[in-house]
Amino acid sequence: MQLGGCALDVRGTFAGPSTDGRPPLVLVHGIGMSGEYFLPFAEELAAEFDVYSLDLPGYGSSPRPPRALTIPELGEAVAEAIRALGLDGAVVVGHSMGSQVVAHVVAGNPGLCRGYVLVGPTVDRAARGLGTLAWRLLRDSMGEPMTSNIVALRSVLWMGPLRYLQTARHMFEDRIEETIARCEAPGLVVRGALDPIAPIGWAVDLVRRAPDAGLVQIPGARHAVQHNEAGELARACAPFLAGLRR
Repeated sequence: MQLGGCALDVRGTFAGPSTDGRPPLVLVHGIGMSGEYFLPFAEELAAEFDVYSLDLPGYGSSPRPPRALTIPELGEAVAEAIRALGLDGAVVVGHSMGSQVVAHVVAGNPGLCRGYVLVGPTVDRAARGLGTLAWRLLRDSMGEPMTSNIVALRSVLWMGPLRYLQTARHMFEDRIEETIARCEAPGLVVRGALDPIAPIGWAVDLVRRAPDAGLVQIPGARHAVQHNEAGELARACAPFLAGLRR
């Protein structure tokens, strides 16, 4: 999709005509990743929901813009994509840095989205430095399956180290704890109980700051829950999504 000065690619799976008011879902990946990292979760949801998994501008198969986009700019690109796709009352789901992007989509475009889900949201105030975050990423990767780590490494290498570091700077500068306070739509924060990147205290703090949000933990799961425990994540989100039917 061409969106003003940038472009992004969309993978779609469609459940067919809806008679029960189920919302379409838009999946937003994290730093260095692509929509591929969300495919197991998309497949879990595809029987019931229309699911759109994005490659943000400069990620995956999407063309690279001249520079690394800021978090608010990525949020506006997602909002433009939702409008261009004609999605009525979508629920936006973000993983890791994608949670920061999703928060800007919801806060900056009132009425556009029916709800939002933040999975393993970044950046914990105690980890706003490359060294601290890198250590947490290493700890997490040591407990993740090799298949998940290969997908992540391939995506990061395609992005390139310079673009990755530029985006990391934007990620550290963004304050999701301030943005979520402006998210009026209903929200859900989800974390793996073993996730070192999105610790429980940070998740609780975000929920407290949000006007209308809940918290769910997935036992035994780490950061890449949408890839490695997709079924558990889908079941954890099911009550929230059911409550958003029209």
